[in-house]
Amino acid sequence: MGFKDLVARLDDVLREHDKGRSLKRKELKRLQQELEKKQAKYRDQLKSGSSRETPAQTEVRLRVVEAQLAKLRELMEEASL
Repeated sequence: MGFKDLVARLDDVLREHDKGRSLKRKELKRLQQELEKKQAKYRDQLKSGSSRETPAQTEVRLRVVEAQLAKLRELMEEASL
């Protein structure tokens, strides 16, 4: 899943939660796995220096992914999933 798609999907999940709809554990776990993969990918790119992006762009993406992962974990904890 691409970076933009992943960001959009988590935003959709948060919007659904704000509307009071129940969250599906399976989907949240899948999003968590995807975010963790992206986090590892961006960390590796920063360490190795091999990326099509500048290090600053990769750092921004990494910070966004880490923030979303924190939001997701908080949401999962709140929902007792």
